[in-house]
Amino acid sequence: MPKILSLRTLLHCATLLCALPATANNLDPLSAAEIARATQRANAATPVSTIRSTTTNNANIPAPELLLVERHPNAKGQTARLADVYTYDYSTNETIIDVIDLDTNQVISRRRERNLQLPLTTNELQRASALIFADDEQRSLLDAEFKRITGQTLSNPAQQLQVKAFVFHASSLPEQLNAASQQCGLQRCAQVLLYTADSVVFEVSPIVNLSAGVITQNIGF
Repeated sequence: MPKILSLRTLLHCATLLCALPATANNLDPLSAAEIARATQRANAATPVSTIRSTTTNNANIPAPELLLVERHPNAKGQTARLADVYTYDYSTNETIIDVIDLDTNQVISRRRERNLQLPLTTNELQRASALIFADDEQRSLLDAEFKRITGQTLSNPAQQLQVKAFVFHASSLPEQLNAASQQCGLQRCAQVLLYTADSVVFEVSPIVNLSAGVITQNIGF
């Protein structure tokens, strides 16, 4: 015969079930609204620019770049909703990590790290592409490569090419780099891969120093 639970037991179980969502929510990924609040609070705490050296023209330094916002893992017994906000400060070539308390909208900790290079953002990919296409020497190389592959003229790179890029570290190709590319990792760099519209890859892969705003060299395949 099935066991019949008492009313007191049923009420106790219902109370426990009602309490579960509040606990589970603390482990959920950040919502879009929480990401926006964390970003806004971190931006408010980030200086507009830092003077890197007396010889640097601050007007040429890119603005701080938001790289990633994710939920901060809670310590045992901690229930606050916390967010980690990663921002790249191009003026110092450091990654800023802010921990934001989303319950109070306060920055509870901040640290800076060098040599911490998170994946490129869409904005950084666009900057790298623009630097390549605006460089006369690079454009000549790309024109020739496109002609070799397709037999056609590269008249509109934005429409005729696919562009992908990833963070480049000097340690990945230590024996093939010039002095400028050896700064990659200490400074923020991108290796750019170019493809035709039908996905044929170029044999020329530019290295772009996003911190300095220059193409440092080309890597051949």
